[in-house]
Amino acid sequence: MFCSKCGKETADNAAFCASCGASLAGGQPAKKKTQLSLAAGIIDIAAGAFSIISMLGMAIFLFVMFGTEEEIPFFVVFFPLAMLIPGIIAVVGGIFALRRRSWVMALVGSIALIVTSSLLGVAALVLTIMARDEFE
Repeated sequence: MFCSKCGKETADNAAFCASCGASLAGGQPAKKKTQLSLAAGIIDIAAGAFSIISMLGMAIFLFVMFGTEEEIPFFVVFFPLAMLIPGIIAVVGGIFALRRRSWVMALVGSIALIVTSSLLGVAALVLTIMARDEFE
């Protein structure tokens, strides 16, 4: 048997290479964990939180602006509240990405972020897809 790292001949029952110390278990090198899920999680949480704060600010601004009228227009209530939902989903998905718990939930959070901030959402989505092997 030969070491996959250095190429030196080793004993057939050896667990480690005597020359370089590399693991010989299964002949497969250990997978290196990257930080892609960490980056995707940070983007999801930061952009999602910004979206939540900005939508709440917009709701307050529109309510103050139209609050003196007898009948408040529908978009004043609906639009900011509807845009809060993707922001919340993005933050939750970012938490899952940071903890590397559920790839599907991290993916849903990144997709929801596309609704609120398209460029950051696409970046988070690409990072989450590339980080598939990092999740449990």
